[in-house]
Amino acid sequence: MKLITILWLLALSFGCLVSCKQNLVLVPDSPYAVSDDAFTTKTIASGFTIPYGIAIVGENEYFITDRVGKMFHFEDSTLTEINGMPEVATFGTPGLAAIMHGGLMDVSLHPDYATNSWIYISYLASDGFAKVSRLKIQDDAVSQFETIFTTRHQNYTGNGMRIVWEDDAHFFLNIGNSDFSTSEYPVLHAQDLNHDAGKIHRLKDDGSIPADNPVFDGYASPTTIWSYGHRDVQGLFFEASSHTLFGIEHGPKGGDEFNIIEKGKNYGWPLFTYGINYDGAWVSTISEDSAAKFTVFPEHYWTVPTRDGGQAVAPACLLKVSESNISDWNDYFIFGSLAYRRLMKYNHKTGETFGLSIKGRVRTVKQLPGGDIIALIERSDLMKTNGKIIRIGN
Repeated sequence: MKLITILWLLALSFGCLVSCKQNLVLVPDSPYAVSDDAFTTKTIASGFTIPYGIAIVGENEYFITDRVGKMFHFEDSTLTEINGMPEVATFGTPGLAAIMHGGLMDVSLHPDYATNSWIYISYLASDGFAKVSRLKIQDDAVSQFETIFTTRHQNYTGNGMRIVWEDDAHFFLNIGNSDFSTSEYPVLHAQDLNHDAGKIHRLKDDGSIPADNPVFDGYASPTTIWSYGHRDVQGLFFEASSHTLFGIEHGPKGGDEFNIIEKGKNYGWPLFTYGINYDGAWVSTISEDSAAKFTVFPEHYWTVPTRDGGQAVAPACLLKVSESNISDWNDYFIFGSLAYRRLMKYNHKTGETFGLSIKGRVRTVKQLPGGDIIALIERSDLMKTNGKIIRIGN
């Protein structure tokens, strides 16, 4: 009897270990050489599922979104949840506690936040439409709320919704379109100017259409669309000094892109891509020569070589580091790789990419006024809310 009991307990323990391991999000080896950079890290907050966006109020004060539909205020090591946030749609694989699409995404402060108190959020609402709203907060609760942009169609396949400001009156917004498109069965929403997915939009701070937005063929006036033919941009960075908008986006299986985003241009998805579909099917519907005539090729693209046609790095955010406290990162772009679960850095001048020793699915990176870097890292255990915010310094 004792032997049976012991064997049963051993089997139970083994089953628990296997189950626990299945819940863990493991970190694979970096596909690029890991750069031996000098920095320190400190966890300053934890308890998140997928911390997605962060708005920097000051050196030690931020607003943070979690894709499950929560927003938090962090100030001087104290984390407080904000009440009254809109209901969002999140969903994933049935039976797996993973969020694959939707949810509450970016958060951004109006450039004149100090006087007008407007906070902007992007999200997939419970009705399936991608939206941008602005709100004000009083006593840890939403006190004023305005929806200023809603897509014309439901957008359950859009992961990326970032907000970056061009100036104190205009912002850019990307809306993803990561449908499973193949050359045999193309999904052309990103090429359809009557559809808002697969686009980068430019709006005024009240959500209205800027008069100097592009006027596309067949249209008599501008729309919110700034550029199109994007698959799923998940990182946007606007460099004020050069007035340049940079975007980093998911390809399908490989073909992740780094782009300079220009007014009115077509970036090709899904007519031409350097990636293939997840099942190995061909995606592009036209040749590279044909695409060169009317689409913009990426400044750089990533496909990690594998036996089955290549692997994506799955970029999740983008920051050009300048005058930071981490000298090894200055003048580099850094981005999170969801597929390889680590932070990476990219040299736009040489095309070199390096892995970094900061591990985890990094969703957002921002630079603080004092020169440190803040990174949001999603949970590493699908059964726990152990996502965290780390501060990176020298």
